[in-house]
Amino acid sequence: MHKIIDVPIKGCPHIFRQFCTIFSEAYVKHIDPIIKTDVAYGYVDVTHNGRKVRAGIDKEVQKAGRRDLIYYDIIDEDSNYDELVEDDIFLIHDETGTNYAHFFFDYFGRCLYFDELKKDNPNLKLGILEDFYREDGNSSFIKEWIDLYYKDKNIDIIIFKKNKRYKVKNLILSNVFYWFPEGRGDDPILDRIIETASKVSPIEVKANGCYISRQDTIKRGWYHKRELKNELDLINKIKTELKYDIIELMDYNLIQKIQIFKSYKNIIHQSSASNTNIFFSTPNNNHIVISHPVMEGWLNSKCTQFASKSGANLLTLDGGGNCISTLEETNQTNKDNLPWILNDIDGIIDILKQIDSGDIWNS
Repeated sequence: MHKIIDVPIKGCPHIFRQFCTIFSEAYVKHIDPIIKTDVAYGYVDVTHNGRKVRAGIDKEVQKAGRRDLIYYDIIDEDSNYDELVEDDIFLIHDETGTNYAHFFFDYFGRCLYFDELKKDNPNLKLGILEDFYREDGNSSFIKEWIDLYYKDKNIDIIIFKKNKRYKVKNLILSNVFYWFPEGRGDDPILDRIIETASKVSPIEVKANGCYISRQDTIKRGWYHKRELKNELDLINKIKTELKYDIIELMDYNLIQKIQIFKSYKNIIHQSSASNTNIFFSTPNNNHIVISHPVMEGWLNSKCTQFASKSGANLLTLDGGGNCISTLEETNQTNKDNLPWILNDIDGIIDILKQIDSGDIWNS
């Protein structure tokens, strides 16, 4: 049998989405994702009563708050399994979780459900797919954040290994109550993020500021092509004229990232998922975002929200660049991911010098 339960999230207006579904005697298998262009789908197969489960899996159904679409029209009566889990399991899952920005909202946000449910069921365990709980790789931030969030809290985590089929006594799948970058509904998530980041103290840094370079994504390879083609020229001028540190975030673990965004007085970055780190900062930090020509509208509004929540200062530099390719040329599906170029790096450096001297903030 299955049962839908309402789980209210205080501070989120999307009441119609705030529920979970419990499946008794469900089968769970962690599988390889299906890659379509620049997006990964899947990661998990759940069956119940001989049918493929859709609730808590299909993201579009979750966004619509559909309570009637529990199953896909797919029959799977296989009752074989590799391991029996005789516990109540809350499986935290969102296929966008390996994306840094979406992780904190679409994925981590579901922990708020788990926290509420555990109040009435102290034996409830948190289930995580192996690909989302790794100590290495580009998505190691997921484990690092989950471990930091639940530090000193009495929770048990069950890891679902790749390509093993589990039979679970009671499986809880959650419906997403907020998905990034919706305009409202993420306040309770942001409150938890800021509260968790407060566990990390700033460190001593010598430079007055830093620039968050995107060269790490080029070196390691990334799923999109949003490359600032003259970034190396910008980096060179920031290093020589401002004497700022150049930071490649993929070289740091999540604790170190939080320290970076709490410690430097002036933090310069492009439009990217790293902008979400603004919510780690404090009133002692100034953020300068050099805006991508397509992203500057919607993403800058989120940056403003993050700065307002954390108390950090924010300045966005808009209209200074142009996209230099089309979707067809780059084989992308999202204009946010188009490569671009800055038109006047010297002009940007002049502004950054005013910021460094404090003239901008004092005007």
